Amino acid sequence: MIPATIVFAELRQSWRGLWRRPAFLTLATFTLALGVATITATFSLLDQALLKPLPFPHAERLVTLGSYWMDDQNLAAPGYYAPLKTMDAIESAGFIEGGPANVNIAPGGRPMVVAGIKADRGFFETLGVSMALGRNFDEDEGRPNGPPAVLLSQATWRDRFGGDPTVVGRSLNVEGRDMPIVGVLPASFQWPWPIDLVISMQLPAVSDDMNTNQLIVARMKPGATLAGVSAQTAAILTPLMLAGTPANEAKQARDALRQQPPNALPLMSSVFASSTGKTVWLFLGAGACVLLIAVINLASLVMLRSLTRTHAIAVRAALGSSPGRLSLPAFGEGALVGLLGAVSGLAMAWGGLRLIGGIVPPEWMRGERVTLTGTSVLFALVAGVLAAAGATLLAVVRSRRRDWRRELVGGGRGGISREDGRAGRALVVAQVAVAVVLLIGAALFMRTLHRLESVPMGFVSRNVSTFTLSPMKKRYVTIGDVARLTDDVVRRLRDLPGVESAGAASNLPTGSQLNWPIVLPDGTTFGVQYRFASPGFFDAVGMPLLAGRGIEATDVAGADPVCVVSASFARTYMKEPDPIGHVVTLFVGPQLHVALRVVGVVGDVRQKGPAEPAPPILYTPLAQVPPVVWSFLQGFGPLSFAVRRHPGTGLDDATLGGAVESVAHDQPISDVSTLDTVVASTTAVQRLNLLLVGLFAVLALLLASVGLYAVMSVAVAAHRHDYGVRAALGATRARLLWTVVRSAATQLGWGLAIGLAVSMVLSRMLSGFLFGVQPLDPVAIGAVLLVLGGSGLVASLPPAWRAARVRPMQALRTD
Repeated sequence: MIPATIVFAELRQSWRGLWRRPAFLTLATFTLALGVATITATFSLLDQALLKPLPFPHAERLVTLGSYWMDDQNLAAPGYYAPLKTMDAIESAGFIEGGPANVNIAPGGRPMVVAGIKADRGFFETLGVSMALGRNFDEDEGRPNGPPAVLLSQATWRDRFGGDPTVVGRSLNVEGRDMPIVGVLPASFQWPWPIDLVISMQLPAVSDDMNTNQLIVARMKPGATLAGVSAQTAAILTPLMLAGTPANEAKQARDALRQQPPNALPLMSSVFASSTGKTVWLFLGAGACVLLIAVINLASLVMLRSLTRTHAIAVRAALGSSPGRLSLPAFGEGALVGLLGAVSGLAMAWGGLRLIGGIVPPEWMRGERVTLTGTSVLFALVAGVLAAAGATLLAVVRSRRRDWRRELVGGGRGGISREDGRAGRALVVAQVAVAVVLLIGAALFMRTLHRLESVPMGFVSRNVSTFTLSPMKKRYVTIGDVARLTDDVVRRLRDLPGVESAGAASNLPTGSQLNWPIVLPDGTTFGVQYRFASPGFFDAVGMPLLAGRGIEATDVAGADPVCVVSASFARTYMKEPDPIGHVVTLFVGPQLHVALRVVGVVGDVRQKGPAEPAPPILYTPLAQVPPVVWSFLQGFGPLSFAVRRHPGTGLDDATLGGAVESVAHDQPISDVSTLDTVVASTTAVQRLNLLLVGLFAVLALLLASVGLYAVMSVAVAAHRHDYGVRAALGATRARLLWTVVRSAATQLGWGLAIGLAVSMVLSRMLSGFLFGVQPLDPVAIGAVLLVLGGSGLVASLPPAWRAARVRPMQALRTD
């Protein structure tokens, strides 16, 4: 056992010695800091997205109930709520809309648009959320035709009302109607999407509405199991879901429910982490690869550093120092490098998260800004110290195999032993192999993004400005009111300087979706994409008219109901080369169908982005939307306006807002953007994948090249005598240069081969992230081999040039 005083003395001496070698300390610290920064940044994403517990009491008992949708998510309908609340395995249940919508408010008479959502009293009771101010909704506010009420988010209360504690009890103008503010949500409340306010949801005790656009959140009783609650959910919902199924679809519906029955899913995985898990784990794996390369590189540096102390260690060994005491200086230096690397890595990770915070989807981070947490700080410190300790341990193990008696006799000038050389080369091979894996991943993501951006979207997004407008529900009640408002706004937009055309629709060509049942002439029923549009919308977004006509000003209420279909709709459902004049029926209710005559065919649009095929779409004139349909659509989403500009002109928020204000007083607009930006958002996840994995791949390339350079430089310096002898015996500079380059090429070759083999094994893990590219894409692999091989050879040229310029007599005299 080494006394503590000796340990501290050795550590102090080793730290002083390391501070006197700033070049080595800076290089080792920077190498480790890069690895710590990447793994810490990705761990912070993982921690906030997946690992951090939900801020609700006993969150492990919270589940969502409903019909399986996709990506391990459940959706529910109002008709599910009452039957499911009777289950004996749940303690309580709550109801909330599936996502926020634009809501018009006017605090202090200032009109603005915020993100609002409807929920009932049971939602907050089930989550166990207590209000920071005021109260939850009461029973009257949850009944149909009851008095509506509003809850403010903590951010809205601070930003819009200055954090005034007397805000509870005031009235807030919501959609042209005064509603009392009854409470303020606590700062700890989290939901995947940013929410500014919550409006009381008024549901009947029993509903026959089976439109699945909501969520049912339930709390299981203590001792209840997820499997048991799922079985009860399936038993209750299966007959309900089959009851409204048309006869021609009954068998298909039964088969679908048999394969994926209604169930219960944990709230964490079904709501908070349903779309983030695989991607965040991918980022963490990429960060781990960079840390591994940094550790390998640091191990090479520590081993090379130990060679400079061989004579001193040999003397101390000859004087009787124990192996543990001989190792103390190395571990002391490793501890200093580990601490400095961890702290520097934390600073880099903090800066990196601030840079990427704006592009990380807010729903991944539960509506919070991504930042370093206490857990991630601790993780960084542990990762830095352990990485430095591991690299030091490798160097110590290698040093214990040296013959210190031989080192002492040789004066410590023996240079790198054969075993040291093999170890250094093995570390270089390992670095290159890991770098290959990362670079191939980055190349595949780059190829994927290029393929996505080259896919025709079906419309022309250049020179198009867009914004959304949610007609105030109190002022614009009927579809006729909304049609007149839309006509006035479109007419005013067309009068703006530089505007070619303008129009409005329920959706832009890409973005949100709405399925609606239609009935074909043969009686079959299908759910298709349904949209309404105003005259001029197709021209504004550059959608081509393939046959017939588009939506015109004569398509008004009371006129012959018409529709325009997409080419995919005509191919899939009409099954005729010319569908013009044929009739399809819009299913509005059990006793109400609207027959629509097809008057035109427009081109397909990739509504869900370039990675998804163009769906069949049915377009109807805005003025002819049935009242029953409008009552549903009114709460589904805002109107989307598109304005095509002359090239070189622009429209800012003030101009567009002023145009609306001139015809609709106190009607705010929101989401002002360009259609190019909207299209780019459809590939945002792929861009984030490429950005992070590409950045990590560049760091891996840099570290691997630096590692090869360091190993080759020390090898050349240690074998300077050998090169001098070869030069004296007639070896040319070219031959000496080739000797070093060939050694580097051999290490590179082995690293490339091993990395390529590992990439082939891991390739299936990336298949879900790619589009139009195979995991073993030859172009991506060839580019990586060329770039990494070329960078490695360039890194080996300076040491090789020094070896070629050795002067024989000087080298022999020095030795």
